[in-house]
Amino acid sequence: MSTTEIKTNEWKIYLFSTLLAGLGMWIIGGLYHNLILPTINEAIHPHHEGLGITLIAYFILAFLMTHIYLISNAKVDTILKGIKLGVIIGVLWVFPHGLAMAATHDTSMVYEFKNTFYHMIEQGIGGLIIFYALCYFMRKKEINLIKTK
Repeated sequence: MSTTEIKTNEWKIYLFSTLLAGLGMWIIGGLYHNLILPTINEAIHPHHEGLGITLIAYFILAFLMTHIYLISNAKVDTILKGIKLGVIIGVLWVFPHGLAMAATHDTSMVYEFKNTFYHMIEQGIGGLIIFYALCYFMRKKEINLIKTK
């Protein structure tokens, strides 16, 4: 497949992967924050405000994760590559901000570590979804993971 053909299909790859991973992480986040956490901690209540903006944020995150995945220089695309990407993004996305919030608003540092751990899992699953979304295109022979650029 030529570079021109790959670039023509690249938008499909980004769109498919972004939609699947963004929606997947959004659903996982909703289940965790609105079903699981309220059952473990009575101080936490389900919240439904801002779901649309949250979905947009997850689509942006999934797009960035897809882009980083595709431009990475790994010679082999594996499930582990997707999970590692997600775990790293999970830390980068929430931990520095959480520490700053804990320091300036005097909130719990323990919570910030727990929240980071949760996001490592959530974004790890997002990275896994990206890997499988890209495998879908590989099976359809639409791309060669854009490595021929």
